[in-house]
Amino acid sequence: MSPTVTICAPLLLFLASCASTPALSPVADNPPKPASAVRRGEVSEISLEEFFARQQAGKVLIFDARPAIFHSMGHIPGAISLPKHNCDETIAAREAGIKSALAGGKTIVVYCNGPTCQDARTVANHIAGFGHPASIFSGGWDAWKQAGMPVE
Repeated sequence: MSPTVTICAPLLLFLASCASTPALSPVADNPPKPASAVRRGEVSEISLEEFFARQQAGKVLIFDARPAIFHSMGHIPGAISLPKHNCDETIAAREAGIKSALAGGKTIVVYCNGPTCQDARTVANHIAGFGHPASIFSGGWDAWKQAGMPVE
């Protein structure tokens, strides 16, 4: 018998014994959800009057969903720039601040340019995906300015 056969035969037997398939356990009809599953937050609307009153009382965490260039040209006082592009990364980075604001009784408000701009709804839905409630100010920047509200 050749030395190759002497070495290869036991190796093949060993590999074959490792290739056996383990017995499968039965699968439940409703497998448990992973512990990391997050309950989706609610998305609602907020009026100009309620938004302004809460803003003046310091009871809002405001996100500006417009592109950053527009935020830099003017925004609602206290608003944090949160454009829809890569907003999940920004929301994750601000998670502690969002939780703290909510624990302090603040409402999360998201706005963009006006009623035809869907960016506020998009960002609010992403915030809700992290399990936080968010309100959309659909009048947006245009309605805020037209009402003569303070701006930065």
